[in-house]
Amino acid sequence: MKSFGAVLAGYGGFGPGFNFVRITLAFSIVFYHVLTNSGHWASAHGPLLWFLEYSLVPIFFALSGFLITGSAQRLSVENFLVNRGLRIVPALAVDILVCAFIIGPAVTTMPVGDYFTHADFFAYMLNIIGWVHFQLPGVFTENPVPQVNGALWTIYWEINCYIIMSVMMVTGVVRRAAVTVLLLAGFVAAGLWVEHFMSAVAGDQLHTLFVGRGAALITAFLCGVLAYQLRDRIPMDRILLAACISVAVAAILLLDTSATESVGYRVILMPVLTYITIYAGLSRLTLPKILEGGDYSYGVYLYHVPFIQLAILLGPPVLVGTGAGIVLLTLISSTTVFCAAAISWHLIEKPILSLRKRYSLAGRIIAAGGPRLYP
Repeated sequence: MKSFGAVLAGYGGFGPGFNFVRITLAFSIVFYHVLTNSGHWASAHGPLLWFLEYSLVPIFFALSGFLITGSAQRLSVENFLVNRGLRIVPALAVDILVCAFIIGPAVTTMPVGDYFTHADFFAYMLNIIGWVHFQLPGVFTENPVPQVNGALWTIYWEINCYIIMSVMMVTGVVRRAAVTVLLLAGFVAAGLWVEHFMSAVAGDQLHTLFVGRGAALITAFLCGVLAYQLRDRIPMDRILLAACISVAVAAILLLDTSATESVGYRVILMPVLTYITIYAGLSRLTLPKILEGGDYSYGVYLYHVPFIQLAILLGPPVLVGTGAGIVLLTLISSTTVFCAAAISWHLIEKPILSLRKRYSLAGRIIAAGGPRLYP
């Protein structure tokens, strides 16, 4: 039976299904945010669908942890941080500028002069450096969710993951699975202590760091890191995959949205989701031809909420609060967001990523005209 490491090596260091996993996750998040932004909050957090919020973004972070650990073991800290910065910041900056300078002035309920001098306009620019702000003055204030881009909340936690990885590189932990196990165990133990022995009010900051949704992302990221470190010992086994899927299905059926901030459940479910994700990434999962031209997942993630909000604002009332509206809004949003993501990839992300060719496997492949491999 082959291990994850053996399969990964057989594919030249990158699994053929990772791009499929990324784009599937991205459009699944589009669907979930169609629900939450169009008046279906209760349904999105109700039976079955609650697991989308629980799993989708953590799976992205687990995948990121697995893939960038390979880069971290090859690169210096300086090159690693440049690599990450080139991947995240340029496309994010363009997204923020598009929302602030094009979408915002076009739909704000405020006079344009007041819009451009409002404190919220300047605060929104701080998203570029990971200081998250969700609102622009007078923009989408009449929508069910009065935010420009609620998906940006993950940027702060992504930066934290890169800081953790940088420390692991400096200390050599990036190559020491045993220490990563201790780090992960310590983080989970701290979360359990805060969850059960401190009130959310008294330990607000600690609760955010160790128990809240962001803590789930850190846990998933570390599971991905550990999976890469142990890749030569983890079997790629269908029986184990079936067992993990069974655990996930049981969680979907037996738990509810309250599990989102339960540290104890993460001890089981984050490793399970990590195994399923990596197994899928190392499998031959092919994308439709239209999606093979680039990696559009980051662009989809960046632009999907603003485009959902635009459709709700400018579209017919049927888009809000109806079953037909879910279908229509998903189709409209997915189509427009795909176009925006394609533009972002071909005009911004791909040219910028080509600058990584001196020290990045992904950059060299992109510069040679191939698809992007690493995140």
